[in-house]
Amino acid sequence: MAATSLACPLLAPTLALAAAADNSSDGLEEIVVTATRREEKLSQVPASVAAFTQEKMDVQGVRDIDDIARLTPGLNFTRQNYFTGSNTNISIRGIQSDVGAATTGIYVDDVPIQVRALGFSSANTYPKIFDLQRVEVLRGPQGTLFGAGAEGGAVRFITPQPDLEKYSGYARSEVAFTDGGDPSYEMGAAVGGPIVQDKLAFRASAWYRRDGGWVDRDDPATGATQQANANYQTSKAGKLALTWAPTENIRVTPSLYYQDVYTNDTSGYWEQLSNPGDGQYRTGYTLQQPAHDRYYLPSLTVNADFDGFSLTAVTAYFDRNEHETRDYTNFDAELIGTPYVTLPGQHAPGYFQDKQDNFSQEVRLQSTGSGPFTWVAGAYYGHEHQVSTQLNQDHYMNTLIENATGGLYDVASWYGVPYLAGDYLYDSRTESTTEQIAGFGQVDYAITDALKATVGVRVAHIRLTHSQEAAGPFAGGTIDESGASTETPVTPKFGLTYQVDPDSMVYATASKGFRPGGAQTAVPASFCGADLTSLGLTKSPTTYDSDTTWSYELGTKNSLLGGRVQTELSGYWINWSNVQRSIYLSKCGSSYITNAGSITSKGMDLSVQGKVTHNLTLGVVLGYNDATFDQTVLGGSGAVLADKGEAAYTGPKFTMTISGQYDFTLSDRYDGYARIDYSYAGPSPQQDTQIYSYDPMLTVAPDISTINIRTGVKVDGTDVSFFVNNLTNTHPSLGAFHQFYGSPLLTNSTLRPRTMGLTATYRY
Repeated sequence: MAATSLACPLLAPTLALAAAADNSSDGLEEIVVTATRREEKLSQVPASVAAFTQEKMDVQGVRDIDDIARLTPGLNFTRQNYFTGSNTNISIRGIQSDVGAATTGIYVDDVPIQVRALGFSSANTYPKIFDLQRVEVLRGPQGTLFGAGAEGGAVRFITPQPDLEKYSGYARSEVAFTDGGDPSYEMGAAVGGPIVQDKLAFRASAWYRRDGGWVDRDDPATGATQQANANYQTSKAGKLALTWAPTENIRVTPSLYYQDVYTNDTSGYWEQLSNPGDGQYRTGYTLQQPAHDRYYLPSLTVNADFDGFSLTAVTAYFDRNEHETRDYTNFDAELIGTPYVTLPGQHAPGYFQDKQDNFSQEVRLQSTGSGPFTWVAGAYYGHEHQVSTQLNQDHYMNTLIENATGGLYDVASWYGVPYLAGDYLYDSRTESTTEQIAGFGQVDYAITDALKATVGVRVAHIRLTHSQEAAGPFAGGTIDESGASTETPVTPKFGLTYQVDPDSMVYATASKGFRPGGAQTAVPASFCGADLTSLGLTKSPTTYDSDTTWSYELGTKNSLLGGRVQTELSGYWINWSNVQRSIYLSKCGSSYITNAGSITSKGMDLSVQGKVTHNLTLGVVLGYNDATFDQTVLGGSGAVLADKGEAAYTGPKFTMTISGQYDFTLSDRYDGYARIDYSYAGPSPQQDTQIYSYDPMLTVAPDISTINIRTGVKVDGTDVSFFVNNLTNTHPSLGAFHQFYGSPLLTNSTLRPRTMGLTATYRY
């Protein structure tokens, strides 16, 4: 029983309590997942997977991807709230990148929606947590079954499907109050069932939420509040799906998923204007910075069962449009020598837009028999078109330059290029089309009743075409570049699984991940010349190459004491080669992408859940990750682009969540519960002092502890609960930012202040 003994030292208190408890107690819930493209119990999947049902997420207060990351070891998600819509970063097991193609796949059912980091405004969108069947987090490269967008892992949002036999419904409403901020509220409902019994069914949902703001936008000159609690957000989503069963063996499901998120202003605050200890969060931007992100996702899924195998065909189109406004007033002023507004009415908006038009088609066949061989095979076609634009306007730049130079220069003579169309400094359009065709397959063979071998491979052909156009003073003139590249990646997977007994498994896997290269607009040489010279460049690169990962994982899963204790433990070692990395040019506030050496990421994930008495359930999940560069990479002038031993992952090395829930009976009809979730994240790694982009003023996040509590009453499908999130009202600095090296104008961000409220859910 070696597999079980691996976790025993950590489980001793839980095991002792569980062993002493009433043996008639129910075991823990078994979640069924589709991480291997077939339905399996989570405890029987030979891979590191975290899964959350909608009911589990409701009781833990999960409303967004941020909350999923808080509860999942190995998954890190950050919002760098210096602007409004962009600057999010998601990573799994330290495979983190905010440039190029995605390292983490984002899926709605079987449809990929992740974005390529294109231009200066691209960021992923994530489905809101309402009316989901479950969320799955697949840790480690998923190149065989999920392709090039899952180099570090994948997050899947699985929606409920229409039921041909029975009706079901779900509703949730909430009202909450944030210390020093506006109230938040939500309401949503979903219903589904047969229209024609066993032949035609539907599922429909609609949802709305408003998250109240808590950051004020003040006039930096007068201190007057321009808008209180400006950083509020409104979200709405809806889905409609129909399932038609023309025969017993065929199901056809068209569906439409819609989401719209509006963020009124940034959640970042200015350090010099704020006092987090007193709950005062303020910015001094002259302009509101709204962001609006909406998408439509129509799809058609066909499922057919045959003798010995089944077919699944998924056709989808993802239409997303995200646009935002950023305040460049201080950025432009700082280019001329001061970070502060000096002219009455001075303002400089930057307008950003990112559009995705993705078509995808996947056809899969998989075995349904019970022999020693099980298999899945399929083909995938994807056409991803993305356009990113930026337009910067500053009517005051001429005056700033004239005042700074005593009238010797204006925009045209300072930059060598005049204004565009009156008062525009920069106009750019970056376009990318990625076309991919792939074939994949995976075979599992039961060598003995206890030992199973897995072999899989995916072969893809990827063609990328790209173009960049830019003009204006900030571009240094006119840029018009285009090109194309093709790659044929092969991503294999190998695995062995040993079933020690019906309740204990040990597995080992080796798998490869792949991320294609790409193109980028050259940074403006007109005001980035000093940075480029320091790196031995006259022009920044306009292309970068692909990178790859090889992951080696050893894990065990155990169900103990009749299913009342469940454990998962995995350790991994990942080699990441030819890494795409952003090089920040701190003197001009721009950046470019290059390939910079290799990274080793190693760590472990542990999950322990135990029903220690009939009423009390305890759980702990923890993760450890250490990702560092393997060698020092130098620029042309000897500047250090990456330093051997430098932390390659900006998130915490250690994370942990401890949860406890006590369930009790109030009467024949009424049940109650009380729950607490304690989350801890260790400090983020400090900057390496040797690298070119080192900036001593940019602090990183310290260790962070948060406590959420919830208590509620259940009766006949209704659950009404009172909750407090961030009980201790902790307000850590999540990381300082400024536009230029040495600038005193520092922006920071923190957690939402203490929030308490009431939630009501209903299920039938």
